[in-house]
Parts: sequence; C-alpha cells; structure tokens
Amino acid sequence: MKLNIGFRPSIVVAALAIVATAFWAIASQGGVYWIALPVAVFYTLLLGLAAFAVARIAAIERPMDWNAPGRLLILAPHEDDCVISAGGLGFRNARLGGAVQIVYLARDENPGLPERRAAEAREAWRVAGLGENDLQFLDLMPALEKPDPEKLRHAGAALRALIDEFRPTTIVMPAFEGGHIHHDMVAALIGSIVTPQDRFDLFEAPEYSPYVSLIHTPHRILSLAARWLFVIVYFGEPDAVDGRHVLKVRLASEELAAKRRMLAAFVSQNAPSLVATRSYADRLVRHEHRPPRRHPFSFAFSYLRLALTLRRHLPASLVDRLLPVQLGTIGRPGTITDWDAERR
Repeated sequence: MKLNIGFRPSIVVAALAIVATAFWAIASQGGVYWIALPVAVFYTLLLGLAAFAVARIAAIERPMDWNAPGRLLILAPHEDDCVISAGGLGFRNARLGGAVQIVYLARDENPGLPERRAAEAREAWRVAGLGENDLQFLDLMPALEKPDPEKLRHAGAALRALIDEFRPTTIVMPAFEGGHIHHDMVAALIGSIVTPQDRFDLFEAPEYSPYVSLIHTPHRILSLAARWLFVIVYFGEPDAVDGRHVLKVRLASEELAAKRRMLAAFVSQNAPSLVATRSYADRLVRHEHRPPRRHPFSFAFSYLRLALTLRRHLPASLVDRLLPVQLGTIGRPGTITDWDAERR
C-alpha cells in the first residue's frame, strides 16, 4: 500500500533523511554490512537533490493576493482545465462581486462526451455561483492530431473579438509548456494577438509537461526522488518551464474546499484523481509580451529525449520505471509542440 503525499515537500525530504540515516547506520557496523554503503550514498544523493528542490521552491514561488473584484476571463481548451488553473480565483472573484467569464475552446471528439463534459462544467461552476450565461462552449481548436492552420487563424480572430467584447481586467490561459497541443495552441494564439497596449493582466497557468529541470521544476524533482521511497507517491504542484516566478494565489481553507468540490464534478475525467492531484492553490505565471516561441523548451537536450532514446534500446517498462515521463506533447506523441509547424 502506498501513501499519497500531496503538496507537502518537507515530508519527502524527511523520509529520505530517515532512509539515508538508516542505511548509513547499517553500513557503519562493518563486516558484511558494507554492502549497504552504496545504497546509503545513493539515498544521500537523493536527499541532497530533494533539499535543493525545496530551496528552489522557496526561490521561485511568490504569494499572490486577489482582494478586489475584477473582470476575470478564464480561457481553457477543456472543461476541467479552467477549474484546475483558476478555480479558486474564479470562486474568490465571484464572491467579491466581480464578473467571471469561462470560455472553453476545444470540443471533445468522442461521441456523447461534449454534452457530458459541458454539464459537468456547469455543475462545477455553480459552486462558485456562476450560471449558464457565464460559460461559453466553443469549437475553435483543430482536431487533436490533425494540424489545421486555417482553423487556427479563425480561432485567433475569434479570441480577439471575445476579449474586446468582454473587456477583461485579467485573463488566465494555459501555459505554453508542451503538455497538451490544445493548451499550447491557446497560449501561443493569445500571445500572438495581445499587444503591450492592452490594459489587462495576462497570466499563464502551468498544468503538466514532460519538461524536467533541476532548476526550473523542483516539484518534479521531488516527485522523481520520492519514487525511490517505494511507499510514498508525491503529488507535486506544476512548475513553469522557463524560470519565471510562479505566483501562488492566497486561498482560504474554505476556498480550497470549494475548488475540491468543483473538481469532484468532473466524473468523466476521473474526479477522484483530480481532487487528489489538482486541488492546490491556483498557480499562475505572468505572461511576457514577446513573439511566441517555436518550442516550449529545447527538445535536443531534454530529459524527455533521453527517456525516448533509452526506450528504443532498453525494455520500455524498465525505462518507464527509472525515468518516468509523459512521452511528448499530447496530440504530438514522441516530440513536443512546434508552433511554426502548427500555423504554417
């Protein structure tokens, strides 16, 4: 039986310290017990990585307050994404008397699921007091595995018109991070149509990505280190892929409880897993006005490429155990998003 540890990195560090100390104690007895020495060294290295990751978390995370009502526009491809990225923020803004508009941009391709997912989204946002008129369900994204530059151009124009009509003071959108092609498309499209003259705050919400970095993704490093404890599964919060500060929205306990209830509405998307792994305080990265990047991160020297290369030469089950990773951008398996290729 495994113990699920969500969003508490100190437990991982403490557990690694206990295991490393135990193996050093065994090795110190001498004789045949020297066999424990390599294991003690290994867990000491893991402990060092975990401690460094905790220090990096403190360095890159910043608290974010939201204490005044605004006009909040939350953009996401899929119904559960809006709650994952900004469920607490939407709940807080609605309670403060602000306007909240939720816009979904990709239609599920499986028969019957679009209607079911839309009903789940309405149920989720009712927890925050939002009604039918506060949610829009659009079909602007290309099919998951079929690039469609023409549809992307129409989507860009539609998104610009939507922004101009709603006149938001803040927009939250997915991060350009290589996790899902629809997420990256939305982020890149918005990045291409906003200008420095726009008078709203624009934030990206990281959610998941195959990117791994000792410097930029400390929660992922902790998750990988915790796998060697065997009885502990660490659910870390998502990090940015490029070193920008991650802003953690200050949410009260009742607001986090509301976010959990909202996530629980998405039965078709494995609600128990969402509640367990995505009920953290909303995490945002401030968007930088610059031309959209071609790739979320460098594939050539990435952890992802190492894992994919090893999978071609070693048993995939062994590689997945030792170097677990999402095998590329969802919708573009085996590689990561290439924005230039998508819009050509």
